Amino acid sequence: MKIKLKLALLCVPFLFVISCSDSNEAQELKVTWDATNYTMYNEFMQCTAGEDYSQEALDEMIDSWRGLGLSKSLLGGWGYVSVSPNKSSFNNYWELSWSSKEEADAAWEEWVANKDAIAWSEQSASILQCDGDNRDGYEFTFPYDPYAFGESPADGSFAAAFSPCTLNEGMGQDDLNQAIIGYNAWLDGIDQSQVSGFYAYGIYIPDDQNMEEDFWFGNFHENLETMNAGNELWEATGGEAKAALESVSTCGVPEISNGQVFLDPSKPDFS
Repeated sequence: MKIKLKLALLCVPFLFVISCSDSNEAQELKVTWDATNYTMYNEFMQCTAGEDYSQEALDEMIDSWRGLGLSKSLLGGWGYVSVSPNKSSFNNYWELSWSSKEEADAAWEEWVANKDAIAWSEQSASILQCDGDNRDGYEFTFPYDPYAFGESPADGSFAAAFSPCTLNEGMGQDDLNQAIIGYNAWLDGIDQSQVSGFYAYGIYIPDDQNMEEDFWFGNFHENLETMNAGNELWEATGGEAKAALESVSTCGVPEISNGQVFLDPSKPDFS
């Protein structure tokens, strides 16, 4: 039976300037997507590469997109290209992060009426086309400091694994919250000498209650090599934390992607 999940805040201070609060009311952010335990509204658009697609053309396309006077409510943007051997619906996506669904909807209304945005969409159609009309929305949270294991790569590249998860029979929100607390404790206890590079994770709870998944578990690593090393460490040492997560939820085969920062307002290189 589907339930509306909402992760409880674990009272970890927001990074830099935001204090811990259980309130869901909008707050003015001086930092963007890196606010631990702040509930954001993230959207995914499915994208199709065109005949003129290349990394150089994509870089130029995104650079021109950043110059279109984007909404101040837009907290970040990322692109994903799947490297999973199994082809599925989660290949080639563009993720946008907003301060709230209301802010996202208002920004989209402005976007579709913006002549410059329309011209940009037409000019970039042969490079990459994204389905903005059928985007999927999620409440998104970083339950753990995303910089606990170091800064993300300076060039904006990273590796991502998105796992679709459903709650096991008889399990609910409180059970998931407790399992997440246990996972955070496992992360706290990791020997830093065993870790190589950036790691962060996030929980995506779908806005659409008709989706099969109760939530998506997103893992973000420095690259595919460090992702494999992290997975091996989890399998070898996860112990009680791993058992607790598996008792609460069942997660499917993850979609593995190479990711790229498209927009990070807090870093001049990507803004």
